[in-house]
Amino acid sequence: MSSPRVGVVRDSMLTNPLLIKASLGQTRSRGLSVPGPEFTFGTSNLLRDGGVSEVLSSWRVQSGRGHSAPHQPLITDFVSLNRDAVKSGLVTAKELSQYRAQKGEDSSKIPAPKQQEGRASRRPAVPDITFGVTTRVLSPLSDLLSHEYAHRWMDEQLSRNQTSNHKKLQRIKPGCIPDTRTSLLRRSKALPITQTPVKLPRFIHAAPALDTFRDQEARLQAVRAHHSDSVSRRGVQGLGTYSVD
Repeated sequence: MSSPRVGVVRDSMLTNPLLIKASLGQTRSRGLSVPGPEFTFGTSNLLRDGGVSEVLSSWRVQSGRGHSAPHQPLITDFVSLNRDAVKSGLVTAKELSQYRAQKGEDSSKIPAPKQQEGRASRRPAVPDITFGVTTRVLSPLSDLLSHEYAHRWMDEQLSRNQTSNHKKLQRIKPGCIPDTRTSLLRRSKALPITQTPVKLPRFIHAAPALDTFRDQEARLQAVRAHHSDSVSRRGVQGLGTYSVD
């Protein structure tokens, strides 16, 4: 028995990319649905300026107003509350919150700002702000008559020239051989030992258990060689600490 769905063209066949086949001489469809004729592309314009587009698209009737002004909700004026709290000597957050709870409900109520339809609300301008560039402080007349600025400019130029000359002297001349680790070792000398190693009292007078030197002269010679060669083994990383003359 055959299925009743065999040979029936369904709407799902037009959206499934695995079932869509290209027509002769045409590209294969993507299977995307297109909105109907009632769909309007673009964004809606909320600007109501009384232009031609508003007249053609809608019929706006001005609502009748009574003799009384429209009622606007009242909001708390936190600026005046904070100003009065500071004048009263309250500066901490806890004191300000308590002051607002006591005085905020009784006074300091202002009407809420009215927002224009279709436009972003503008923030109220700060009364103590000044737009533009601040004016430069006037120069004292005594400094102008005594040529103080000219002398200051001359001093800056002289100091700049001295700095440039000092940098030129510090540059390595061509043909000069730079110092290496070997040359630094030749001119270095061992630093004096400031701290003596800690010795336990029971080991101060103890004799050595093994003596590998032939005589006392050989021992002193080995100690002097070890002391002269210890310069390159000092420091935290064992690379040596040098004091160049």
